[in-house]
Amino acid sequence: MNGSRSAVEITGVVRDTSGTPVTGAHVLFTEGPQPLPDIAAVTDAEGRFSLVAPTAGEYTLICRADPLMGPSGTAEATVRVEPSAQAAPQGRLRVELTLG
Repeated sequence: MNGSRSAVEITGVVRDTSGTPVTGAHVLFTEGPQPLPDIAAVTDAEGRFSLVAPTAGEYTLICRADPLMGPSGTAEATVRVEPSAQAAPQGRLRVELTLG
């Protein structure tokens, strides 16, 4: 495994149950293959977010929507970052989160 190429950008969109993008939702890692800093991404007006997974392994993401910004709710996803550059084109992995 080549450690210099293992960081992967995890991008995605947070939507409500009707499919509308959610603005101002916080997306963060809750688990990973190593201790992670408390860093959260906040979704933009189109519900998009971006976080960087520093190494290969399995990561759990949680999303919490701010009821003052729109619909409330949470969503969770587990993603696997592969050590191979071919597993994530251009070093990116895409995730879709739907609030429940």
